[in-house]
Amino acid sequence: MIVTLIGMKHCGKSTLGKALAARWGCPFYDVDPMIEERHACKTGQRRTVREIYRQEGEQRFQELETQVVCDLYLRLSDATGNAVIAVGGRTALNTRVDELLSALGLIVYLEVSPEEMFARVRRGGLPPFVDEKDPMGHFTRLYAERAPQYRRLANLTVNLDGLGPEAAVEKLLGAIKNFRKSLC
Repeated sequence: MIVTLIGMKHCGKSTLGKALAARWGCPFYDVDPMIEERHACKTGQRRTVREIYRQEGEQRFQELETQVVCDLYLRLSDATGNAVIAVGGRTALNTRVDELLSALGLIVYLEVSPEEMFARVRRGGLPPFVDEKDPMGHFTRLYAERAPQYRRLANLTVNLDGLGPEAAVEKLLGAIKNFRKSLC
């Protein structure tokens, strides 16, 4: 089974994706570092996804993201084993990749309350898309805009409010197991 984790920045996609892949003994693909690698190969410049977005704009960033997701789709669409993918926080807004992600397998929305998410985001530094004049208000509005998109794309939503990494992995594993049972 291929599981794709979606959700807001700092919801735990990369951390839980690595842990889930380690538990299953399967490959883990993190789209953001793959975008950075793709950008470096094309331009000869190493930049973070944050820098790419800020310096080159949303359209260019989405083009890179689409290329990376397409490459993953081509690599994994005929795979028979497990794999875990963590996509960026904006990927659910990129409708060009919806069908590709859906065709790969199970899409799980890692849901965390806006308050908890904002505290996590603030610790990691405000992303370029958050208004510095009203960061909490702007983030809350972004959350309200994005949450329906995550729910629309996801086959499964797992709420992780108040959970540390270990408890979150256990809850995620349990939810996936229950989802698989419901398909039989």
